Amino acid sequence: MGDWIAGKLRTATLKLLLAVLWLLWSVVRRPGLVFPLALLGCVIAALVETAGRIGWVPVTGLVLGVLALIAGGLAAWWRFAPASFARFAGPAGRSAGRIVRNWVGRWFWYGLMWGFWMQRCGLTTTDRHSGRTLAPRLVKVSSTPALDRLLVRLPAGMAPGALEGCDDKLANAMRAAEARVRVHKPGMCWLELEKRNPLTKTIGAIEIPTGPDALDVARLDGLHIGYTDLLEPWRLKVRGTHILLAGESGAGKGSVTWSTVRSLAPFIKAGLVQVWAIDPKGGMELEFGRDMFTRYERDDYEAMATLFEDAVGVMDDRTIDLRGIARSFTVTRETPLVIVLVDELADVTELNEDRQIQNRIESSMGRLLTKGRAPGFSVIACTQIVTKDVVRWRDQFTTRIALRLKTSGQVDMALGEEAHNAGAYCEAIPEHLPGIGYVHLEGHKEPVRVRAGYVTDEEIKDMNKHYRAGGIELVPTGRRDQHTPDTTDTTTLDPRTSELVEVGNRIGLAESDLTPAVASTKNTRPGDNRPPRGPAAPGGAPRTRKPRRPRTRHAETSSDVVAGQVVSSIDSTDAEVRS
Repeated sequence: MGDWIAGKLRTATLKLLLAVLWLLWSVVRRPGLVFPLALLGCVIAALVETAGRIGWVPVTGLVLGVLALIAGGLAAWWRFAPASFARFAGPAGRSAGRIVRNWVGRWFWYGLMWGFWMQRCGLTTTDRHSGRTLAPRLVKVSSTPALDRLLVRLPAGMAPGALEGCDDKLANAMRAAEARVRVHKPGMCWLELEKRNPLTKTIGAIEIPTGPDALDVARLDGLHIGYTDLLEPWRLKVRGTHILLAGESGAGKGSVTWSTVRSLAPFIKAGLVQVWAIDPKGGMELEFGRDMFTRYERDDYEAMATLFEDAVGVMDDRTIDLRGIARSFTVTRETPLVIVLVDELADVTELNEDRQIQNRIESSMGRLLTKGRAPGFSVIACTQIVTKDVVRWRDQFTTRIALRLKTSGQVDMALGEEAHNAGAYCEAIPEHLPGIGYVHLEGHKEPVRVRAGYVTDEEIKDMNKHYRAGGIELVPTGRRDQHTPDTTDTTTLDPRTSELVEVGNRIGLAESDLTPAVASTKNTRPGDNRPPRGPAAPGGAPRTRKPRRPRTRHAETSSDVVAGQVVSSIDSTDAEVRS
């Protein structure tokens, strides 16, 4: 009897020890699942124990009262502070809502089925030594209302390309519209699952800022013109950068352009920003807002070239004014930010029939792109063709936006190498969704999908009426092309006579010592007229090269020359045969 009881106790002790070990292993492997369930179990046990002592009616009333109090607090928060509620506690919030979504996705939706999906999609491998089955391990889930990002740790011997080859299988298994793989660091990658496109609904025009921050020049580093697929504001920097907007016809370039001008409206009216606009399509796009532009050209290509050259002239004047004072400019009414806006770049470059005007425009644009950042000049160029023939200075645009394009090669030309492989699928954007594109944003390694707000014709006309261009007129002075006379004192003390003498330079050399004597011979090579090298001659004059004796190809001979006779020239080394 005693042996039987002892055996049962040993068996129970062993099972209890195994249960504790399993619990500890579960805590280590699934802490986010075990701890909340353990906490919930403790709460349920406490309620049951309390109900056994005082009855179920008081306990039920207590639970319902606590739930009603929490619901009432959330409802009041949503009613009186909807912005903060949406940010912290709403379904798309950044704090409570996101924490709940991440926890559910990590430990329930993806965590419980992860091993099954990896096996079905053929992403498992067997260790030859131990015989264990190895598979990618789920580390973390970052969820948004439209996109789930899964951080995956890869087993040794498996590369991210293995997941890229099974992206369609993973998308179908996990009920996602699209799956993308992005490398995070060696041995780890992100698996992005798009559940739905949050940008399918048309975004209305962003409201024009009217508060005390409307004229805050810091806004020029991030104008709100739309939203990203993470439902965050898309902010476009226009100060200290140049923007290239690429997209085929009907892709929505006008939405990006007018959303940018709309956000700049308070600065335009105050004269802090000047927009010099060019519409080679005869004004079809920019005519509705012509009063918002300080300078505007639409028909005359000669005037368009002049506009570019005047912008370069004003830029050169500003660099002279800032010389030795500041390395960058400050936005004021006297020194506004100048934005040169070109609606269709191909019409003024490659498709322009007048090559002289084309060269003038391309030369001026190159100078603006390379020198315009510090003195406060920016270029916004829209184009349907992104080849080097059209966008000669493509690499000088620091901010690039790619809307709908035809091929993956055009995507790489617009956004940079490997942009398409990084997820910028511009050729897959539907035609009925204009304004959607991809752009590189600060803090993101891969291109981010964005959509600009749609500004209607009536809203453009209203802006044109209430936000007319203000400020001073900028006219180039041409100081860069003029020679500035040297006002430095050029007198020095002669040590022999102790008198002040005038010299032609700051180091005390005579003019004759500065002007090299150039041999002037009639029949010398071009190289004989180069400035002399070496020290001056003893007499004080600079040493010159001895001119070569000119070659006489035909000597004076008698007219009776026999064909084939050898005729000698003055130089004994020269001889030719008369034929």
